[in-house]
Amino acid sequence: MRRFLISLFAAVSLIFASTAQAQMLDDAVKAWLADDDETALPLLAALANLGDRDAQFVLGQIERVTPPGADSAFVRGLDRRARISLLRAPKGLSGTSWTVMRQRDGDELAAALMISRLPDAGIDTAQFLYGQGEREAGERLAFEIFDRGNFGEILNLAPDDPLIEGLDFVAWMRTYFGNPPGPNAWTWLDETPAPGRSSGLMMVNFVAPVLAPHLKPGPDLRNFILAMRGTPDQLFENGQLASAASVLKEQMEVDPVLASVNAFCDQKCPATKGFCALEIITRVGGYDRLTFLDTPFEGVISQAEFQTSPRAVGSLTRWMIALEERSLASNQVIDQCVRGVMGEASAEMAAALGE
Repeated sequence: MRRFLISLFAAVSLIFASTAQAQMLDDAVKAWLADDDETALPLLAALANLGDRDAQFVLGQIERVTPPGADSAFVRGLDRRARISLLRAPKGLSGTSWTVMRQRDGDELAAALMISRLPDAGIDTAQFLYGQGEREAGERLAFEIFDRGNFGEILNLAPDDPLIEGLDFVAWMRTYFGNPPGPNAWTWLDETPAPGRSSGLMMVNFVAPVLAPHLKPGPDLRNFILAMRGTPDQLFENGQLASAASVLKEQMEVDPVLASVNAFCDQKCPATKGFCALEIITRVGGYDRLTFLDTPFEGVISQAEFQTSPRAVGSLTRWMIALEERSLASNQVIDQCVRGVMGEASAEMAAALGE
């Protein structure tokens, strides 16, 4: 009987401990999405050191997927030792990424996440990530594979492959070749399906000259493609800025890649939404780079929840500030509102850091 009571007490203690850890993780995630690292990171670090797999993945991936310069003022204000203790496993002089630790322990998902950032990562890794629920990571890798010129790896996927469902740029390309542009490229562009439009058009620009030279994008569409690649100069020169902004204003409402941009513009610059989006795309270096504004771990934080959160808007703002010197080399203003928001945020960051 005594042994039974001891076992029962141990089981109940584990249940309470598990419930407490689950609540801690929930609190940490809510704080992180609210852009409150001072609350979130100590909770995540405590859980990770207790062996919580979800907390380890979230912390490991926060360190890996946060765009350069997008760290909060709290993180930037930490000294080296404090930063290591919050974000990394206590292994080695500089700590070790929690994702690397999980990979070393034989976790296949951690290994796939590590491999996905390598330049030779293949479609099998993208399929595995997608199947494991890391849909954004799988889709981004598939786009990168295509963008590297390995068209066959994507186009040869079976029609019922689950990964195909997430590759809206492939569906958009089929729309393009099935219904090529008419004489008014801007009207045609505005009428094509919005999801996958920008990435699909960038890929068509690669594929059409090889597969269907007579259907390669004309001058107006190429100007839009250049803008989506982060270079809007031709739009300025040809007076097409407003046309591109009009297309983006409609597109950003339904395009998953632009969800954080849409949230930013809705909150900060609602009167100039299309121009706001074009300014942001230019500042970060292209539409495709927005895929790096990513949830750290979809097993805990969905991409949709992340993209409209204060964290995503704050990270996007800080990222643009960090990239400011390399953005808009021609110094042409697309949207003054975005620039004003960045100026205010930059001043607030400096004040928080005592600079």
